Amino acid sequence: MDELIEQCRKLNQLIVDSKEYKNYIIARNSIQSDEGLYNELMEFKHRYEDVMKYTDGNPFDEIHKLYYENDELIHNSTVNEFLRAESALSRLVKRIMSEVTDGLDL
Repeated sequence: MDELIEQCRKLNQLIVDSKEYKNYIIARNSIQSDEGLYNELMEFKHRYEDVMKYTDGNPFDEIHKLYYENDELIHNSTVNEFLRAESALSRLVKRIMSEVTDGLDL
């Protein structure tokens, strides 16, 4: 078990050293430096999650409306860079988790 935990720590460090993580940290720090913009984005993300969770059926119309209402925010270069970096890091972590759990019969 100790060896497994040690390997997990090494994997964690590899993630921290990855370009995806480094880009995410830079983008996160950039957007957090503008408190108003950061708060707007967090409100948008919260509303997006609510639509996805609580909309019966296909949420396309609600998501479209949300994006339309927040068009200026979404196209802000700082926000856009953050969302791209966040997405890239999420894809990396998802791929890693898929590889780690591949073949496990739970």
